[in-house]
Amino acid sequence: MKLKPNDIHNLPGLVPRRDERLMHLLEGAVAGRVPVYFAAVPLGLCVPFDLDYRPDKHPVGEAAIRDTFEQAKAGSFPKMFTYQRGAWFVVSDDYIPLFAALVGRPDYVPCWVLGKPESELVKDVQGPIDPASVKNLLGFE
Repeated sequence: MKLKPNDIHNLPGLVPRRDERLMHLLEGAVAGRVPVYFAAVPLGLCVPFDLDYRPDKHPVGEAAIRDTFEQAKAGSFPKMFTYQRGAWFVVSDDYIPLFAALVGRPDYVPCWVLGKPESELVKDVQGPIDPASVKNLLGFE
């Protein structure tokens, strides 16, 4: 059975804690109140919101990580939604791409950043994107 990475979060044992700050930022982005930027973020600055969530320890999560890693090796790395908290970029929903990146260890990962990134270590900052495009990024419309 092949699942999309975000669909595995509905399986028992694969449900991370809900990040209310991410939900608030996404609502603001859809409404045009929170700017969204594209950037290459150093992998070392990306941290999971739920530090106890380990999809790599579940057979379905492990398979999704492996598939995502193989796609990345082929040149198609999914962009993660992040927000900056201090020096860190919090990943709250895109755990499978994050874990796949941790396997391959690239220096930078492509991210949609909710709010303007304020780190000199981030590269290739573009945006903010058109607020009307945010719905498409999130899979609405």
